[in-house]
Amino acid sequence: MTRRIFPRIRIHLAALLALLLPLRAAPAEPTVRGSLSTTTAGVGEAVEFEIQVTAEGRVSRPENPLVDGLEFSLTGDRSSMSIGGVNADFKAVRIFTYTVVPKREGKFTIPAVEIPVGGKVAKTLPVTLTVTPGETVKEAGDLAFAKISLPKRSLYIGEVAPLEIRLYLSAEARWDLRSSPALNGDGFSIQPLGKPAQRDVELAGKRYILLSYSTVLTPAKAGKLSVGPVPVNLVVSKPSRNRQRLGPFGMLAMEPAQDMSVIAPELEIQVKPLPVEGRPDGFSGAVGKFEFAATGTPDRVKIGEPVSMKLTIKGSGNFDRIGQPPLAEPEGWTTYSAKQTFDDGGNAGTEGVKTFELPVTPTAKKTTMPVFVFSFFDPEAAKYVTLKSAAAPLNVEGEPLAAVRPAPAEATRPEPPKTEPKPPAVQDILANLPDIGVASTAFGPPLSLAVFFSMMFAPVPALFALLAWRRRRSDGTAARIAAWRRERAGLLSQVKGASNRAEVLDAAVKAMRLHAQLENGGAQPDDDADAMLGSRKLDAETAKALREIFDARAELLYAGAARESDPIGSRERDRVMELIADFEKSPRR
Repeated sequence: MTRRIFPRIRIHLAALLALLLPLRAAPAEPTVRGSLSTTTAGVGEAVEFEIQVTAEGRVSRPENPLVDGLEFSLTGDRSSMSIGGVNADFKAVRIFTYTVVPKREGKFTIPAVEIPVGGKVAKTLPVTLTVTPGETVKEAGDLAFAKISLPKRSLYIGEVAPLEIRLYLSAEARWDLRSSPALNGDGFSIQPLGKPAQRDVELAGKRYILLSYSTVLTPAKAGKLSVGPVPVNLVVSKPSRNRQRLGPFGMLAMEPAQDMSVIAPELEIQVKPLPVEGRPDGFSGAVGKFEFAATGTPDRVKIGEPVSMKLTIKGSGNFDRIGQPPLAEPEGWTTYSAKQTFDDGGNAGTEGVKTFELPVTPTAKKTTMPVFVFSFFDPEAAKYVTLKSAAAPLNVEGEPLAAVRPAPAEATRPEPPKTEPKPPAVQDILANLPDIGVASTAFGPPLSLAVFFSMMFAPVPALFALLAWRRRRSDGTAARIAAWRRERAGLLSQVKGASNRAEVLDAAVKAMRLHAQLENGGAQPDDDADAMLGSRKLDAETAKALREIFDARAELLYAGAARESDPIGSRERDRVMELIADFEKSPRR
């Protein structure tokens, strides 16, 4: 009985497999990723370049990359299997690890590496390695040393630059950090230091453990700035001098632990101001390299119906300074505040995609989507760049909202001709006088009463129209002034209620500018702090304190760090309110 059942099971399984095999999806395309353990290194400092390939077919070993100035050697080749997907496909994961040793300083691009995969060729993306002068080689042989790594020593205000604090610890000793390093300074801002990345490196034939603390530096004022020094406190247990003495379990004996301090020496950087020449009107302070695009739906609406616009800005730079892009030609459109989102992909807020979603309503007939403008400063090209979104087709139907059709004039009937009534016969003494005929019309009024009164009152409608125009104009001015006052009141409320220093100082400066604008009859004051403070008669102490507010605000606005981590106390908040009052009470020059 059993012998009969098993052949039948095999037959049914074979039939089932025959049915399922055609349902199997086509093999997925292989995925390849190439990455460096760090994007900056010193001359002679080894870094790792890893290529990870995930594919269903056989993965072959690639050729060693060839880059003048970089020395590559394959130090690792490991494979594993993974199961995934709807069909539970088996995929091979193979990782190639190269040790890269820079031979000279400069900026090097590791080109796309080709990997044969199952009869096809997959490619990595190019990656860039910046090699700085070999300061690290000088200290090679020391028990421990530290340095500040900054690829660029010349920056513009607002330009973000990756910075690393590197701590090299001899692999022969045992180490314990008392605290994480802290980088402070004047004239720039940095993001908080996260957990360090750890890897083994070799310098001048000696092995070190490298702890790398990564952050982003953003200068906020022009001139020569000093970054560092950065002290690091450690506890070290060095190997015993008696190399023959072994500890428990046959391990090399260590000397008693002792405190040790190493210092990363300071770096000097030169910060250049953003040029005034060629600065676009809509420039908000964005510095970096960006791409800009906009899409809208639907492509057919009626006047007064909104078009949903999505504006996308991607690239690298100070995304904190990117605000809602304005319309290139606002006439005929009504815009609203946008919903903002930002995805940095884990790149510390300096690379990613920022999105604005907002409704835009046409008030007139249009044939294209609204065109938006985004301006930024490119530090590599040292010039301003203005990008416009594409003018996609749009069909707007209906009559303009502002158009008012005049009422049709009423038809006037022609008046019947008037006949002069004959005078009645007079039976008195006048009857004896000779008949001199009908009196001449030359002695009557030159105009009819209707024409006369129409000419008399003709200026009245024009007068009413003039009064209405002046009233609308005064109403518009009054509305603007009222809006500015409401905005100023909101800013003062923000000064009193905001939780962090950046929001308080930003609202304070904006409130003072609005006060000056109201005093000037609506004319916007100069955006420069020198011009703003120089236009008032202030005593030296108040002027100095106000300048500190302007400078601190500029530094915090250029900062890439999360501003929620910088709270403000009640005493400092009250002092800011006092300075705003002093500014507004001071007479103008």
